[in-house]
Amino acid sequence: MKSREKKRKVNNSDRFPFPGLASFMFVFSLLLTACAPATPVLPPTPTLPEPTDTPVPTATSSTETTLFRGDPQRTGVFDFPAIRQEPSIQWKTNISSTWLMPPVLADGILYTGSGNGTLYAVDVQTGEKLWSTDGFSQLENSGAVGGDVLVAGGYDGRLRALDRHSGEVLWSFNTVYPVQASPLIVEDHIFVATDHALYALDLSTGKMQWQAPTGEEGAYMGSPAYEDGVIYTTGGKSLLAVDSGNGKELWRIERDDMFTAPAVANGMIYIGNFDKYFYAFDQKTGAEKWKVQSDGLFWGGPAVDGKTVYAGNDDLVYALDAQTGEQRWMFQMAGRSVSEPMVSDGVLYVSDSAHEFPRGPRHLYALDAASGEELWTFETVATFLPAPALDEHTIYVTATGDVLALR
Repeated sequence: MKSREKKRKVNNSDRFPFPGLASFMFVFSLLLTACAPATPVLPPTPTLPEPTDTPVPTATSSTETTLFRGDPQRTGVFDFPAIRQEPSIQWKTNISSTWLMPPVLADGILYTGSGNGTLYAVDVQTGEKLWSTDGFSQLENSGAVGGDVLVAGGYDGRLRALDRHSGEVLWSFNTVYPVQASPLIVEDHIFVATDHALYALDLSTGKMQWQAPTGEEGAYMGSPAYEDGVIYTTGGKSLLAVDSGNGKELWRIERDDMFTAPAVANGMIYIGNFDKYFYAFDQKTGAEKWKVQSDGLFWGGPAVDGKTVYAGNDDLVYALDAQTGEQRWMFQMAGRSVSEPMVSDGVLYVSDSAHEFPRGPRHLYALDAASGEELWTFETVATFLPAPALDEHTIYVTATGDVLALR
């Protein structure tokens, strides 16, 4: 692969309009933001799940919780050995005819949602499809795992809990509005965000414990983050902190454009905005600590590894000082629309084309986290290449209907 200059000035003529998500609904939602009312209101009270005689596995049967971006803080930091040399394809399985979402990996099973509203489970040793469950209308997340329960929500406006070994639906909850963001599981509680409300549910039963207003504009929703009893989530042009115990709003800040997805670390919240700024806010008060401007949109969630924040915009990945926002390095990608970065053992993994584009070359990069040096690049042909899942010496990639194991 031809080498590329890692650090350079960005020419505005190289930029492009914000690439919509694969779903038309998401693109349409962006058009609604200009006419959003100023005061958020609660949506109609959701319909609670019907009683069931089916025994429900609980999180206590297994102590493991697996979340998108690794932890409740959504830092994107993992603890697997670095893969500093280009891996080869161990297996490749086609499971769908449409795009697949960033996979979630738990105890040898990989879970991925799809654009056709089907959730898939794949054996990571063989690539065999274990089961699939449809009816989500469209999925823009692959769910979260708490013990033996997989929780995911889609554009049909329902959150479902499934037996993660069989795909059997255990209970469902009416969120009224589409679920884009990956659910958050903390102990035996589920927190799920829509562009109108944040819900707290019991993991075992799906019973609602409280709901809190987020906004009322059709808006992109990033996955909520958690630390020390507080949920950090967005509501279109709002970023807010909510008490996880009772749903009470602790603070809220507003900007002129939509926030994306937060990560929490170092007493701060790190988050991008459609105003082309990347922000750091004080965790306790919401006060702005610093911001960094770019020519592109910081639309994806960042990774935070100690003193460094890694954030991607349209086609660049930045390493920023976590306390000051000062740029440490910048990497130019071959494609557009940077995925959420992941860090493990000093290596940063990030892909381009994390939105759906015309079919063509897509790239997964491994970069030295300290210097931004390109270690290797894996290229495949797809319309969509989201953030991968990491495991011991293996990376799992979803690329327009295909699941690949790179080892």
